[in-house]
Amino acid sequence: MSIRSVIRTIIIGGLLVALPVTSAWATYRSEAEQAIEEAKAAHAAAQTAGVASEETASMIKEAEAIMPDRQFTKARELALKAMKQDTFAVEQAKGGTVDAGAAKQAEEAIAAAEAARKKASSVRGEWRDTGKFLKEARELAKSGDFTKAIALAEKARRQGEMGYEQAVGQKGATFPTYVKKPQ
Repeated sequence: MSIRSVIRTIIIGGLLVALPVTSAWATYRSEAEQAIEEAKAAHAAAQTAGVASEETASMIKEAEAIMPDRQFTKARELALKAMKQDTFAVEQAKGGTVDAGAAKQAEEAIAAAEAARKKASSVRGEWRDTGKFLKEARELAKSGDFTKAIALAEKARRQGEMGYEQAVGQKGATFPTYVKKPQ
């Protein structure tokens, strides 16, 4: 067996393994359109119950607006978030109960994460994803998924703390002498 045929076999095998993995996360137009329709139905139910929010309406509009750009995965995510929030609002309007303890824990975790983010930002040490995690935690709390909201808020809080420690620890750091300064 020549080296060329071995390399060809490895490449083909790698492609065959990678193909199912990559297609697993792709969203098709039909899936995005279906999610948008479901979100519209949930929003209509929220309007009927008198608990519709402008935020969910704007998420649905944004999902529709990015469809021509073929951003199907993002559109589906936005539609599902809007649907979850509207569904949770309708359940609450119908007298559904919320675990007050979990809601309070989520609120406290988000507040602690926001404080840690601000502290890190004050020394220019805020990490890239901290704000994103906080935003997602708030959205999850709005849709009633307090367990995931708490987990994301804790992740954001820890990033804020580590960002602060990193910025303070590297405050006086300079380039090593072997690194040439740009001229």
